[in-house]
Amino acid sequence: MAYGRIVFGTDGSAAAARAGEVAVELALSSRAALTVVGAYTDPTGVDDRVASAMKIAEAAGMSSAKLASETRQGAPAEVLASVAERIDAGLVVASRGVGQKYALSEVSRRLAHSAPCDLLLVSDRPRASEHVYSRVLVATDGSATADRAARKGYELAAGVDARVDIVFVGHPAPGGLITQDTVAVYGGDVETDVHLRQGDPSERILDTAREVGADLIVVGNKGLAGARGFLLGSVPEKVIEQADRDVLLCRTIVQAVTELTPGEGGIIERQGEKLAAFMDEGGELHLLSARCTHMGCTVGWNPGEKTFDCPCHGSRFASTGEVVNGPAGRPLPPA
Repeated sequence: MAYGRIVFGTDGSAAAARAGEVAVELALSSRAALTVVGAYTDPTGVDDRVASAMKIAEAAGMSSAKLASETRQGAPAEVLASVAERIDAGLVVASRGVGQKYALSEVSRRLAHSAPCDLLLVSDRPRASEHVYSRVLVATDGSATADRAARKGYELAAGVDARVDIVFVGHPAPGGLITQDTVAVYGGDVETDVHLRQGDPSERILDTAREVGADLIVVGNKGLAGARGFLLGSVPEKVIEQADRDVLLCRTIVQAVTELTPGEGGIIERQGEKLAAFMDEGGELHLLSARCTHMGCTVGWNPGEKTFDCPCHGSRFASTGEVVNGPAGRPLPPA
């Protein structure tokens, strides 16, 4: 799995303990580093809460070299987002809420809009098996941003030995082609079932999750417009608000450098500027401007062709910036 660093926030509650168990299992399955964060307005007991979470992680098998902790005064959502950004984390794990079985807490709602990386919201729903997740539902509409969410869903499923269900909401003819392509590109050896649905995208995603008994729903934080042309972001927002199970909200435009593996590219953000990043087979990172030299649109990484493609007019650039297809006439300049 691509997560190199995971951040988990604890307030000492039972809901946070459940989220902590998930964070530890994901860190172990991906050999990621885990940072336990305690945010506070009143420092009383915060050190004990963080120490308790650290002990649980160590007891589960995490090495001290992979564990870190931090306490900081401030609002929980802002503190978690700040820590994640500073250490270039790929994932923040938080509980959906305390004392509200499926309602989304204000902290989780704020994180959904402010986290600089992927966000996993953990419910207190009982596990269906001994695995952290046994069935993962990935929602897709065939867009480039949904493809990144699908890749993350498959990577997570492969890491925890889960099967995947792909759901497409819209006309079944293009839906069949889109889901087949998604499975072919990202599925690998993961067992997959495909579900083509029509109607309200968020409702059908949630219905399908209940029908198949999915433990986790994976959506991108942009796109997923569906057949009815919802505004960007509205479908993921409805899913995370109404889900009665865990939801992985994938940041689908920019990503963390630590998510990149040799031979892979992506779009990252440095000091407010989007950059096209490519890690070569030797592990060296190459940074280019992410602005297409034709009309200035932001390019995206094409994992199949290993190129940076412009969504506006079709220009395509090699991983090192050279023009592969026009109308752009100049390469992407180094950052």
